[in-house]
Amino acid sequence: GVLEQPDSEEAVYKLLGLRFVPPELREGGEPDMIPDNLITQNQIQGFFHFHTTDSDGVHSLVQMVNASRHAGYHYIGVSDHSQSAYYANGLTPERVVKQWSQIDEMNNQMTDFHIFKGIESDILPDGRLDYDDEILAQFDFVIASVHNHMGLDRVRQTARLVKALENPFTTMLGHPTGRLLLSREEYALDMDKVIDAAATNGKIIEINSSPQRLDLDWRWARLARSRGVLMAINPDAHSMEMIDSMPLGVGIARKAGLTAEHVLNSRTVSEVGSYFTR
Repeated sequence: GVLEQPDSEEAVYKLLGLRFVPPELREGGEPDMIPDNLITQNQIQGFFHFHTTDSDGVHSLVQMVNASRHAGYHYIGVSDHSQSAYYANGLTPERVVKQWSQIDEMNNQMTDFHIFKGIESDILPDGRLDYDDEILAQFDFVIASVHNHMGLDRVRQTARLVKALENPFTTMLGHPTGRLLLSREEYALDMDKVIDAAATNGKIIEINSSPQRLDLDWRWARLARSRGVLMAINPDAHSMEMIDSMPLGVGIARKAGLTAEHVLNSRTVSEVGSYFTR
């Protein structure tokens, strides 16, 4: 007979009597562990990590909002740098309050889009965040990130991140390993313990989609998924153009086997709001 000519990869698998394996999952996975509904870019409703001219961003909050709306998102969470990030024009408490007023004014003018009030708070060497609890309690969400003292030994660096994850005001851990591709190795860290701390304390771990970071790596993201850790895919955008890096983070999430239920920003604005106020 005539050999059937499959016209797609799916057809090849079907012809061989095999379950289709998405390209992202053809490394380091077992076929029976493959979900049928990997997360897709069109399921992403918004994101939570970007910077404006209030800290070290290139574009203003208004410009970033307009670009995000144009890209089809329904919400964003602003997270400028915090007060100890002097190198990035970090926000003092007074400047935070000023930004909140601008956000309130903008939210009152929009019915189809929402801005969540956040901050990227530096994790100090001892694991504390760099604002008083009185300020931290007023944000919708707090991203805790390491930006200095990256040379701590493995035990101290791990303890630092674990303490930050135990902070009741921490919402998510930003770019967890600190790597910059082709320029900086990840810092010494027991990522297994960090993931356990996130799971134990109900914290989110970020998949940072910046092309310079791509952090969390898909291997660690897969482990985090297996331990029930919720993740968020964020562009860490410092300009309007950097918003377009989101599909790179989605690719990591897919390779890790994540579905929409594993990713906070697949949820609607009301669902995200409920999560932040739980």
